[in-house]
Amino acid sequence: MPRSLAVLVGTLSVRAGLALLLSGCAMHSAARAEKRTNENEARAAALHWLQLLDDGDYEEAFEFEAQDFRMSRTQNQFVRLMQARRAPFGNALSRKFIGAAHVEKFVGAPEGNYESVLFKTAFEHKNPTAERVIMIKQQIGWRVIDYRIY
Repeated sequence: MPRSLAVLVGTLSVRAGLALLLSGCAMHSAARAEKRTNENEARAAALHWLQLLDDGDYEEAFEFEAQDFRMSRTQNQFVRLMQARRAPFGNALSRKFIGAAHVEKFVGAPEGNYESVLFKTAFEHKNPTAERVIMIKQQIGWRVIDYRIY
């Protein structure tokens, strides 16, 4: 192979490798941006839902549960659960976002686009504690499927 042809082939190989590397980086960057967007949207929806609980508006909070999971209990059952489980802690004095994790599968739930959103919250009648809201992305937006206070 003549030297000029070898140089041309080598140059084309390097360029092809760089193009492949750059396209891989672009796809990775786009995936990270989508992950960050999902996390931010899920966090905002979780904060909105938690504000409804803070305000004692349990009926409206029930409406933000995922439809599939809402079928397992009535609105009255949800209200009674929140009155027994959440109301005794009193007002939320502060709430700080700790982090979120993307999860595709939960035990007893179909595969989906879930975000587990964690907050550190101080309540009027409870020492600072963790609140976890698990959200699922549906066509109508992010909806709650689970809430825990630790």
